[in-house]
Amino acid sequence: MPFLWSGARVMTKERARHYAKALARGMGITFYVVRSRGGRFLAVQIPSDDCEILARITPPRSVHDSSQSRHEQARSAA
Repeated sequence: MPFLWSGARVMTKERARHYAKALARGMGITFYVVRSRGGRFLAVQIPSDDCEILARITPPRSVHDSSQSRHEQARSAA
C-alpha cells in the first residue's frame, strides 16, 4: 500500500457532495460528485469519461454578488 493512501479515508457520497458544494461556492465554478470506476466517491471539476456522474453542483448565481451583499450588510449594521 503506497504511503499516500496509508492514512486516507474512503470518502462517502455525502462527504463528496459537501466538498463539491464548498468548492463550487468558494471557487465560483461547477463541481461534480462522481463514482469512479473503482467505486470511490469524488468531488471533481472535470469528470472523466469512465465515471458515473451522481450530481452537478453549481455555484451561487454570482459569488461576487453574494460577497458584495455580505459587505453591504456589514456596512449597514455598523
